[in-house]
Amino acid sequence: MNDHVISRDRLGDIQAMKRSAGFFLLTAWAVMAGWSFHATAQQNDSVVKFKEPLGPQGAISFRIETDQEYRNGPKAKPVTVEILDIPEIAKVRFSQSSTVCELQWLWAGGVKADNLMVEVPGLPGPEEYFIQYTWDAAAGRFTGYVNGTALRLPETQLPTWNVPKGTEVRWAVGPFKATLVSTEPRYLDEAQARAQVPEAMRGKHAELFGVREKTLLPMDVASRQGKLLYESALDAPGSIEGWVMEGPGVTTFKDGWMKMASEETNSAAKGGHIVHWCPRDFPESFVAEWEMRITSRSGLCIVFFAARGLNGEDIFDPSLPERSGIFRQYNQGAISCYHISYYANTPSSPGRITSNMRKNSGFYLVANGPPGIEPGSDAIHAVRLIRDAAHNQLQVDGKAVIDFMDDGQRYGPVLGGGKIGLRQMQWTSALYRNLRVYELRAKGAAS
Repeated sequence: MNDHVISRDRLGDIQAMKRSAGFFLLTAWAVMAGWSFHATAQQNDSVVKFKEPLGPQGAISFRIETDQEYRNGPKAKPVTVEILDIPEIAKVRFSQSSTVCELQWLWAGGVKADNLMVEVPGLPGPEEYFIQYTWDAAAGRFTGYVNGTALRLPETQLPTWNVPKGTEVRWAVGPFKATLVSTEPRYLDEAQARAQVPEAMRGKHAELFGVREKTLLPMDVASRQGKLLYESALDAPGSIEGWVMEGPGVTTFKDGWMKMASEETNSAAKGGHIVHWCPRDFPESFVAEWEMRITSRSGLCIVFFAARGLNGEDIFDPSLPERSGIFRQYNQGAISCYHISYYANTPSSPGRITSNMRKNSGFYLVANGPPGIEPGSDAIHAVRLIRDAAHNQLQVDGKAVIDFMDDGQRYGPVLGGGKIGLRQMQWTSALYRNLRVYELRAKGAAS
């Protein structure tokens, strides 16, 4: 029998639930699932003992009830909500900042494994969420779920690690109400995890994690696409005349492709990241297209666009600080821009479930969607970036990945025209070719 514990803040709350019809419905549902109920009476009833300890394998399922809506943005106040602590194993917390909201699984100091940090623009509330984490340390498997939506791409393989024995969960005192549903000393696959989620909650708010209920249609701008503004085959040194590389980047050319990579691939180094800028400024509306192929196991690829100095300067104006590829210089520095990460599989965050769009300066996470290019792909991908003034959409292989309408309020004024840049983190090696940028006429404008 699995160890299933209902601890709704205080044992007194459970007694109140017993007197309600809702409790009998919950009990019947649990009995049909083969669950048992157990609440451990402690001097501190925020501590619940497990019937079976967690260790190298484990799964914990719990509900939280949030007290309000949480949302990032320039006016967002820093908030940290501690949710639970499994001593010797991990803590779970939620945080809100101006840049992002984040659900965090943090391994204890003695556990040498990567944390699971999932970023979203906001968290609707007041609302109830069904959260699960499960791991098999010896097999290198670890993931989480919110309402049955996975927080890591399936089949993501991690380095193996050791997990000590955990015998209890400690609930934090705070604005979230937390209820333990179950703990099990085994790894749950996706089907087993989803089966535990109540049907009414299954898949709810999946859009927070890049999963859309309906397929997002690609923007149809064929009738408004105008003259060619810029073209480069990216096939020889002369094809990138005027381009500016920031950071320790190198470009080589072979078989009609430009290869971009960093000379500093040591993952322990603080630098090593690179940005390659096209020399042209583009208007606030355009269509950009290019082809690319990932040639490294790990990495992250970003496109910057609408890049200018904070006061409208050219990004290469000598009055602006020099940049060397360090991310903070671009997202919280002296330039404003949008950026979209459409391939992400870094050593510290393998199997990321989303493509992300941010607005800078400020590093505000404004939108997300499914991965544009999934880890392990060695295919040639067609990338298309459409900027229709405030409306931004990124497509990969004809599928819309990111779609964001900037309202010009929550994250500041809509950005104007500016430069386009290609960014890679230090581990990344990628091929590019056939960059073309077209004008995009306003709706209703004569062709």
